[in-house]
Amino acid sequence: MGVPQGAPKPDNLGVVLPNIARIRDYWLDGDHHDDTDREMAQRIELCGPHVPYLVRAQRALVRRQVGFLVEQGVTQFLDLGSGLPTGDYVHQVATAADPASRVVYVDIDPSIEADSLELIAGAENTAFVVADCRDVRGVLDHPDVSAVLDSSRPFAVLMTELLLHVPDGEDPDGLVSSYVDVLPEGSYLALSHFGEDAQVLSGFQIFEGLRFGQFPAVSLRSRERVESFFTGLDLVEPGVVPVPLWRPEPGDEVVRNPSEVRMYTGLARVGRRADTA
Repeated sequence: MGVPQGAPKPDNLGVVLPNIARIRDYWLDGDHHDDTDREMAQRIELCGPHVPYLVRAQRALVRRQVGFLVEQGVTQFLDLGSGLPTGDYVHQVATAADPASRVVYVDIDPSIEADSLELIAGAENTAFVVADCRDVRGVLDHPDVSAVLDSSRPFAVLMTELLLHVPDGEDPDGLVSSYVDVLPEGSYLALSHFGEDAQVLSGFQIFEGLRFGQFPAVSLRSRERVESFFTGLDLVEPGVVPVPLWRPEPGDEVVRNPSEVRMYTGLARVGRRADTA
């Protein structure tokens, strides 16, 4: 992801520990994970059987949102806390709709850089950057970012579960507004976030109770709290809703009671700036 979250890395003995980006790759039927990642993924599934579905639903959501944005004429994307760009992801969806699309993936984890570069090899106008997403200027001024994205033209900032790893004490609202403030008129912010879910919290407790390890600290937030991150922006219909209900498509994975899925998303447009009115 794009902020520090206790992401597993080689320990003091050089043993490679499970990596959350590779665990997600396992759940998405990718091939950039190893036995250690698979074992940890299966432990997580034991404690939270619905987690793999949420990861798949989130990936399908990003594809829908990117497709919608290209239809609106937005062909530049900054994916913050991207993880591994495996499968049919942002650069593939965007360029399939408009070959001129430009995509930059940003993640703080240097251990996934080589695989990420391999995954985007041959893709024009696409880059992967290792950076801390909380350093807004550092991200936007990074030479690989500025080489791909034209900051004078509208672009979309994707925050897929980024804020899950930013506690209230670290000012997530300020992080969001820092990016929004530099977006040109006509740009978009897409955000998804795990909600307050008793099943998820119970799963964390079971995971630790079975001595599988300690989960990284995360901040689960209500639908109303997620909606507050879009203050001052023009929300696209249907507003902030459970992920399966955001403009679903016929080929999407079906889940019973989609309105009860505790993972929320929204997409909003940056309107005309007050100082240009």
